Amino acid sequence: MVAVTATYRRPKELARLLESLPASGKSFQLIVVVDNSADEAIKRVVDAAPCRTHYVRAESNLGCGGGLRLAEETAMEVAGAELTHLLILDDDAVLSPGALDRLVGAMSTADATAAYPAVMSESGLVGWTPGLPEISRRDYHRLNVPLALFRERCPRTTLYFTWAPGICLLVSRAAIVAAGYHRDDFWIRGEDLDFSLRITSAGRGVFVPEVLVEHLPPPMTSVGSQGEYLKHCAMLQNVAYIGCRLPHGHVIRKTIPGNTLRFLRTWGAKSLGDALRALWRGAVQSHPAGKGEGDTFLQRSANLHSTKNVK
Repeated sequence: MVAVTATYRRPKELARLLESLPASGKSFQLIVVVDNSADEAIKRVVDAAPCRTHYVRAESNLGCGGGLRLAEETAMEVAGAELTHLLILDDDAVLSPGALDRLVGAMSTADATAAYPAVMSESGLVGWTPGLPEISRRDYHRLNVPLALFRERCPRTTLYFTWAPGICLLVSRAAIVAAGYHRDDFWIRGEDLDFSLRITSAGRGVFVPEVLVEHLPPPMTSVGSQGEYLKHCAMLQNVAYIGCRLPHGHVIRKTIPGNTLRFLRTWGAKSLGDALRALWRGAVQSHPAGKGEGDTFLQRSANLHSTKNVK
């Protein structure tokens, strides 16, 4: 089993992830780290990791999807025929002891091609729950609660998901071969949605709530809040693109109005123009957020970081 992650200027978070891997299970062999920032601090963290690593310095910032694609391709080359599973991780995830082996076991028991754990935030709330068709909308939201309450409310039956966030997703080699790698044209936010929908179209994914993974992103800065806004724009565009333009996207098409309303509630009336741009570019122009020319959300993000570096 080989893990993969793509990182960008997060040495502290990456170090924490790498430290959690050795205790995650006996099936862990190697993690491939793609560094989208070409940062020496990241290289030092990888070199000092308490587990076997393979460092890849990207020639430019490939984004999350592009970085993961490069990591997956590298993992296949490095591990060869010995690779049975890929563990796809966010760089700010932390695995609990034994998590990986229990995910592998749950996949085998359920005859599934992918597995996703319960994810807990720094505040102790369980969230980032995958798409669970068997759970009603009311019961689905009742799962986003403190861990003890989550354990009480979560069904004890096997739950299959249609899509999953990319925080910690275990996928079989056969599923990767059938569905393909992450796409490199989503930029950020939504590449995991597309990937997991393709995986479950070719097989089935099982939710494993007894396995816990923490999701601990860094605090947001003032510049980060502007960047977060543009990432949310990208997410809305990617959801519109997947839901309206891709054959496996019909599962999430009905979520587009809700995602749009959530975007407007989060950022206010001034964001209406960007919401309409995101929907138009994704649903009508058939562009994920990593494509297109001119004043795209990707270009605006690049300008934002360029301005920050000048200052």
